[in-house]
Amino acid sequence: MIAGLLATARYWFPPRVDESVVRPRLELFYATRQDYHAMTACEDKVTHPQVKLLMSHIRLQDRVIEFGCGGGVVLSEIGRLACTTIGCDLSAIALAKARSRPGKHSVAQADIARMPFPDNCADLVYSLEVLEHVWNPATVILEMIRVTRPGGTIFFTTPNGYSMNMHLKQRKSVRAANYAGALGAGWLASRRTEPYQNVPPDLDASPVYPDCDMITRIHPRELSRFMVRAGCSVERLETYFFLEKKASSEAELAKFRKLAAGRFHRWHGDHILLVGRKMANKA
Repeated sequence: MIAGLLATARYWFPPRVDESVVRPRLELFYATRQDYHAMTACEDKVTHPQVKLLMSHIRLQDRVIEFGCGGGVVLSEIGRLACTTIGCDLSAIALAKARSRPGKHSVAQADIARMPFPDNCADLVYSLEVLEHVWNPATVILEMIRVTRPGGTIFFTTPNGYSMNMHLKQRKSVRAANYAGALGAGWLASRRTEPYQNVPPDLDASPVYPDCDMITRIHPRELSRFMVRAGCSVERLETYFFLEKKASSEAELAKFRKLAAGRFHRWHGDHILLVGRKMANKA
């Protein structure tokens, strides 16, 4: 029980990250870990619920940009639906995979925090499970907004680093610690100038897993406020989207929907789904 409580405390209040130490290791990880890039290019991505939702927002005439396209599995499919589709990533390994895929999409090697595109050039921009892997997701989100035309759509998903894991069975002591941790971490998040916090990655994991390189977590409540300040209306912000899609029974679905409607629990599902629209009066 003590070990569980200590792990819970570390989850809610992680140690500070020394970027000067972690960044070189992270760059080496992306440059050399073929197993990681193979995992991120899984072919079943196009069947995932967030991808299906994204596709429902694409129109034939749209100019679309993907921030962090990885191996291009989703990019290739979006390219079939939109007029112009461009995927950007920093990894040469990932771009080689994306470039080899059939379709009319194109790719560019770029830092997604400094994209080589003019203002207001895209009808829709998106990223899927990317923001948790960048040092400053706020900068990336602002870049997504910059290149989107007024009235255009910003769509992204990212794991919720403030999840209370309400879908798991937990000891009462651990659940109580999670409530206390969520309250404390939420208060600290409200005191920061940015909606995110850096967290230490697990670059030594073997076998590799999807979030081993997670270096950022975003607080959903603060994200909502950040988007409005940045000139976007928030059309949809959910943290129980995936849990509802994966619910194994009507009772479980009802439970997640109830949590999603609560003023406190709504911020603590397992993933963040955001659909925003750039306000027309913003340049």
